[in-house]
Amino acid sequence: MLPIMAFECDKSGATYDDALMKMRLFTALALTFTLITPAIGSHNFIVGGDRPVTVHLPDTLANPAPLLILLHSASTSGARLESYMKIAPVAKSQGLIYIAPDGNTNAEGKRFWNASKSCCNRFSQEVDDVAYIDALIDEISAKIPVDPKRIYLIGHSNGAFMSFTYACKTDKVAAIVALAGAMDQNPECAPTTPVSLLNIHGTADKVIKLNGGVMNNNSYTSATNTVNTFISVNRCAQATALKKDFDPIITGAETTIYDYVCGTHAELQFWKIKDGAHKPNLPSDFAQQVISFLLKQSK
Repeated sequence: MLPIMAFECDKSGATYDDALMKMRLFTALALTFTLITPAIGSHNFIVGGDRPVTVHLPDTLANPAPLLILLHSASTSGARLESYMKIAPVAKSQGLIYIAPDGNTNAEGKRFWNASKSCCNRFSQEVDDVAYIDALIDEISAKIPVDPKRIYLIGHSNGAFMSFTYACKTDKVAAIVALAGAMDQNPECAPTTPVSLLNIHGTADKVIKLNGGVMNNNSYTSATNTVNTFISVNRCAQATALKKDFDPIITGAETTIYDYVCGTHAELQFWKIKDGAHKPNLPSDFAQQVISFLLKQSK
C-alpha cells in the first residue's frame, strides 16, 4: 500500500494547492502500480485441496480460455504421464489452461481413479473422482476465465476410463483423447450434448485388451464397443479408413485411422495401432497431434 501523507495548511490556505497537487500525484502513482501489477492470469497457481495440482497457464490467456485435463494410468501420476506425452509445452503455446492431477492412493500406496467397476478401484474405496474433477474445474474457474464449451480430457488406461466416466456423467466435456482405455460393459452414457472422441488403441495391448476383457471381476468394452457408444452419442455414420505411420518403432504405416462422419459439433476417430502395446511408442509430435484434434472441438 502507498503511504497516506498528511499535509499541514495555514489558516489562509496558502499550502492547499501544493497539498492537492501532491495528493493527485500519489493517486496517479497508485493507479499506475495497480495497472502494472500482474494479474493472476500471468502466474501458475495451485488448486485441489488435499490433492493439490498446479494450474499451468498459457503464454496468452484468452477470456475465456480452453481447459485441458490430463488423467494418468493406475499406479503412476500426472507428472509421469506428462513426461511420457509431453503435453505441457504445446498446451502453453496453444493457449490452453493445463492440469495433470493425481488420483487417490490405495492400500498399496498406488494411485488410481475410481472410474468404473472394472477399473481401477481394487480395494473398493469410497472415492468420488467425478466430484474431485468438478471441484478442480470450479476452483480454476473462480480464479481465471475457463471456457465451459472447451473442456478437454486426455487419459491413458485408467485415466481413459475416468475420462469416459466424467464425460458421460457431467455433460461438461467437449472432447476426449483416450489411449488404451475402455468402459464398463453396457455403460450408462447418454450426455445431452456431443462429446468428440479420438480413441487410440494397440492390437497387442495385454493390459486393456483391444477386444475387451475382465478386471476386478467386471467386464470392460472392446475398443469397437467403446467407439460405438460415442457413435450413438454423436450420431455418426460409416467411417472412412486410411493408414498412418504413428508408432516410430513399428515399421511402416502400422496405424489404421477410422474417421467417422458425425453430427454437428462432433468428431470421432479411432486409431488402431497394429502390434501397438499398452504404452505405445509415441511420435515426437504426439502432443501437437492430439491438441490439434481437441482445439477443433467445442460444445
